Amino acid sequence: MAIDINSLSGGLQGGKIRNTAANGSKDEVAKKDAQPGNAPATKGDSVQISEEAMKLSNLAQSAPDIDQEKVAAIKAAIEDGSYQVDSQALAKNIIQFESGL
Repeated sequence: MAIDINSLSGGLQGGKIRNTAANGSKDEVAKKDAQPGNAPATKGDSVQISEEAMKLSNLAQSAPDIDQEKVAAIKAAIEDGSYQVDSQALAKNIIQFESGL
């Protein structure tokens, strides 16, 4: 079952009850809120991206696409038990990666 959350506000906006019959038209209410001293009840959110995050984002965007055929072939080999891991080469690569060489 879907619920329309847009209609659940019940006339609330900025913490004030809006009743166009009692307060006039929507335009008049908006004009009243736009006057100095009638600041909205909520502040806008902001996000700052660090320089390191920007570098990571650029690096991710420049990464090569994933070879779906190769991924599928490896998955199939793992599933049927024919995938072999060279433990010596794996250990060597881990050591190189961890030492930063």
